[in-house]
Amino acid sequence: MKLTKSLTVFACCTMALIRTPNAAAQSATPAPATASPTPAGPSASDRPWLDLGTFPPDFSPAPKSTPLGQDVLSLIAPAPLDQGRIIFNMRARFEDVSQTALNSSKALTLRTRVGYETPKWNGFYGQFVLENTWAEDYSSYSPVPAPLNNGKAVIADTRNNQINNLFIGYAGFNSDLKAGRQDINLDNQRFVGTSDWRQNDETYDAVRLTNQALKDIWLSYTWNWQVNRIYGDYAPTPTLRRFDSNNHFLNIHYTGLPQFGTLGAYVYYLDLSGATAPRVSSAGTQPLSSTTAGVFFDGRYKFDADWALIYRAEYADQTSNHYSGPGPSYSESYNNFILGGAYQKFEAGAAYEKLGGDGTRAFQTPLATLHPFNGWANQFLTTPAIGLRDYYLWARSPLPFEMNLSAQAHYFTATTTASTYGHELDAAVSRKFGDNTTAMLKLARYWGNGAPHTGVRADVTKIWLQVEFSL
Repeated sequence: MKLTKSLTVFACCTMALIRTPNAAAQSATPAPATASPTPAGPSASDRPWLDLGTFPPDFSPAPKSTPLGQDVLSLIAPAPLDQGRIIFNMRARFEDVSQTALNSSKALTLRTRVGYETPKWNGFYGQFVLENTWAEDYSSYSPVPAPLNNGKAVIADTRNNQINNLFIGYAGFNSDLKAGRQDINLDNQRFVGTSDWRQNDETYDAVRLTNQALKDIWLSYTWNWQVNRIYGDYAPTPTLRRFDSNNHFLNIHYTGLPQFGTLGAYVYYLDLSGATAPRVSSAGTQPLSSTTAGVFFDGRYKFDADWALIYRAEYADQTSNHYSGPGPSYSESYNNFILGGAYQKFEAGAAYEKLGGDGTRAFQTPLATLHPFNGWANQFLTTPAIGLRDYYLWARSPLPFEMNLSAQAHYFTATTTASTYGHELDAAVSRKFGDNTTAMLKLARYWGNGAPHTGVRADVTKIWLQVEFSL
């Protein structure tokens, strides 16, 4: 009866959203971990090597949303506030999770965001976004991980009300400075991201500066003092609600090879104030504070209008720092290699990702947008203590009736032993309706490699049905 009721409510939400007039929404289907976007900004060959820009104009409009969003804003805001940007998003989702040795979970949730970004006055601007997540039956699933999950499979979408974004900014002199609660997505989000796949995303109380004064160089520096986690303000423990932190993120990109891609480097210094994670493949916990430094080359080389080569090569090293807790220092490496091809709108390729582990500590990425990596079943949100190798194939293709297919196949093993964790198949079909609405059906099936059916050895099936509407 509860499932029938949930599907009925979801169908009503779906029909209401699809009937909404057209305008622009982002697809909720995570792309495979291929090329990361090159930051926007001038990189023309005739640009001087140092360009500090000019004083910002007295007034400039905010980046435009969709045509429908601009129409709505013009109806509710007087000039010059109608030159800002309205932020409105609703995402209805039904999720079903079955996992060996746990009770299955079903969740019907609706995430709503409402906000506004001001125009710029002499370069100054601001943004606020309020977020609510509603759940139709909170007793039908566990929104928090073990050991607080009461024997149920986890669906990490909690009921929640919170300030999602609230910051002031200044844009000028080829720089942008933001201070306050904000989204931060760095590179392909493997190390720092908002985890927007979950209904409550991860935001950062931070000061962030980006700069493009040097020719073909993009710089980003962030000081972050609090991480607001996906489990929301009502989570049962302080570390599930937030990480108190003293984090420093430094990124540099060289974009002077536009035909070949982006060369990048980064350093992430994490002080997460005593936060730990279970070792997964052994007893005990591992501190999450660390220092990670890495380099990558990421690109898409076009042979002609139809054919392209897709590639990424990345190496990083993670070491303990002053806040990494007791015990000996450690150093673990990370590798990511992607090679694929594209013909028109069809893309496919093979990839290999490795996160090292020595049996006690492993390479961890606690601030990452984890869902697009290591399978959509999310069995490796924490790297096992004996490390992880992920060999996978991926493909994306258009389908008839304006639909799109995304699929992945994974094979997982340890790095320090001969252990095989399991394998996984993922597939998603999505379709946009106009500029504003996207519908998606998605499946993840993970087969663990034998008993005991705990941790990453469990069999897991996840199904999602989702509709998203944005102005």
